[in-house]
Amino acid sequence: MTYRRRNGFDTWHFCTNCSLWPTGDFKEQSGKPTTGELCNQCRSKDRDGHCRR
Repeated sequence: MTYRRRNGFDTWHFCTNCSLWPTGDFKEQSGKPTTGELCNQCRSKDRDGHCRR
């Protein structure tokens, strides 16, 4: 799974349909991040089965 966070921020996103999904000036990695936190909107979409990856 791909995770993105905006440079200078600690919140990681993993749903491409998240309203806060970074599209510029971001760091990307595959695999769950070990630092920072996961976006609450992404977590909610994932839990409800509406997360696009």
